[in-house]
Amino acid sequence: MKYKNIRSAIHNFGHSFVSLMNYVDGVYVSDLLFDIRAKGHDVEIDWLENTFAPESEMTPTIRKSIDYWRGDVKRHLASQDVDIDRLRGLKLICAARGIRYMWALDDRGKEYRVRIS
Repeated sequence: MKYKNIRSAIHNFGHSFVSLMNYVDGVYVSDLLFDIRAKGHDVEIDWLENTFAPESEMTPTIRKSIDYWRGDVKRHLASQDVDIDRLRGLKLICAARGIRYMWALDDRGKEYRVRIS
């Protein structure tokens, strides 16, 4: 496990999730997230707790996508020498009036926040 790799590993994972690679049921999931943000809601996906907020905006397509990517997050991080078991928090946050970023908390209490374009 290399703690110094956490920042780049979570950036790569988050960027992949919001990219055009995330195409489910004939739509881009990033478009669905944009629509939720356009309504004034912040979007938060907790990858360790498997939660989505706001719950009222969850669609079957978003759930399907999260389930798929959640199944791959451990492998994705491990490929960059990051052990998911050393993380106490891992979230994708898309602020309604702000930026998209990945947030993580490691087992030493250090926080990471990486902007996703």
